[in-house]
Amino acid sequence: MRPWCRLPLVLLLALAACGGATSADGGGAQAGGRRPKVAIFGVDGATFAVIDPLVARGRLPALSGLLRRGTRVVLRSEIAEGASPVLWTSIATGVRKDEHGILGFTHNDDTGISVYSSRDRLVPALWNMVHARGGSVGLVGHWNTWPAEVVNGWIVSDLLATSLLKRNFAPGTEESLTHPPGLVDELRPLVHQPSQLRREDLARLGRFDDAEWAAMMADDAQRDFIVQDGLAALKYGLQTESTCVDVALHMLRTRPQPDLLFVMLELPDRVSHNFWHAYEPDKVQGGVRAVDPGWRARWKDVVPGAYEIVDEHIGAMLAELDEDTTVFVVSDHGFRSNARPGGTPTDLLHVGRSGTHDADGVLVASGPAIRPGSTCEARIYDVAPTVLAALGLPGSLQPIGRVMRPLLAPAFLEAHPLQAEQLEAPLEQTAPAPAEAPDDERLRQMQAVGYVPGAASEVPDQDDGR
Repeated sequence: MRPWCRLPLVLLLALAACGGATSADGGGAQAGGRRPKVAIFGVDGATFAVIDPLVARGRLPALSGLLRRGTRVVLRSEIAEGASPVLWTSIATGVRKDEHGILGFTHNDDTGISVYSSRDRLVPALWNMVHARGGSVGLVGHWNTWPAEVVNGWIVSDLLATSLLKRNFAPGTEESLTHPPGLVDELRPLVHQPSQLRREDLARLGRFDDAEWAAMMADDAQRDFIVQDGLAALKYGLQTESTCVDVALHMLRTRPQPDLLFVMLELPDRVSHNFWHAYEPDKVQGGVRAVDPGWRARWKDVVPGAYEIVDEHIGAMLAELDEDTTVFVVSDHGFRSNARPGGTPTDLLHVGRSGTHDADGVLVASGPAIRPGSTCEARIYDVAPTVLAALGLPGSLQPIGRVMRPLLAPAFLEAHPLQAEQLEAPLEQTAPAPAEAPDDERLRQMQAVGYVPGAASEVPDQDDGR
């Protein structure tokens, strides 16, 4: 039984009496019927330690424009809570993992090791909150969104980029990759496959010799999983992000812009874990000499190049948004060196694991709801309530965070005063029940890039010293 089902009757009656939760305009329509709109670009693992030098050199034009017109704050993450699925769910719900129920990448169940799904989340996420307040939603690639939930709008789950590669689904299961269910057929041609990656696609990141390229492009289905494989992580990171961006652009070009758009971009996390030794070789234990000189020369631009790719993707999506959209760029944590040299060229299947999570993440905000140049202390739990406020919608009693009011423009607050917080309705199982879980492609990729060692626990950044 979900914890919401145990709420006191008086609170449930109070919720039912709260007209703002399900009214036609959700309490957020502007004069003339136009709602405020928000777009969130979730950049996994982004850090100002990389962004700031690139902005200073003019290499991130999209982010530079947002910073120039808006504001930035360090978003504090509780990295002790866990890895990306945990932290992104905390961002989307405003609560800690013990409340939202996503405790890692995988968990053990009756069938063995399973990836957490939307059915394991115990509380409403931002897209549920916006839907309940009468708003529309567009979501692409957020962690643990399979099977896709029913919302006013559309959801493209995180499994779309991987699960279509094998197609060993039970009949009808594939439809749960998206909401509406039939959307998956429209989006299938946009799914990039790892085998389609071309060597020239990596030229802006670095140079990879023949052995490295062969290791990167190996068919993982034909070998046992590798606990830490930085080359595979790069391949899957490029494939997944390209799919998410192409899907988001297609939806923005073929449908009205939703009130809340949320798109995940994960490439910085993939490369930072595995190529940080080439980005900051001086931070490695033993100094620069501990890092292979060929890697230092050929891979020094992998990390900054990934940020440039993300910036181009954000710029392309910004061009499709209404001009009055408030934009948030958010990361779940930052990155730093863990002092490891990244492996050795004689063991290419164990390249990487040289970067580790840092508590200082990123929040960049710009648009009509934002006061340029403002600042405040911020935690990942503050994102959800602040987004609701930027949408002009009633707040929620669920998050442990608070609205980052200093970031909001006085004129916006005058037009859209902060509304009373309300209790969220119990989270319903609105996603169609698939016949069984999708194929093991997602789990295999997680194992290959070092997210899980074939068990419920995650691979630590500091492991056996290889």
